[in-house]
Amino acid sequence: MVAAAGVWKKKRDDLKARRNSLFETYSKDPQNFHLAREIKDIDDEIAECTQHVEQERRAEQRATSPATKLVTTPK
Repeated sequence: MVAAAGVWKKKRDDLKARRNSLFETYSKDPQNFHLAREIKDIDDEIAECTQHVEQERRAEQRATSPATKLVTTPK
């Protein structure tokens, strides 16, 4: 499961780098709505990757945490 989270994190990092580059260009030309739309789409992809990373981490934590024992009391 750690490997899957690593793949999503790598993809997210790549998207962030691309987004930052586009945003630098956009900040010089804020009327370029095409760039704004592309940045928005990348932001959505980054959010999706972040969700996957968090899901993988939660799944890993559940897999490694000790099982909860059910305690019953005698009547």
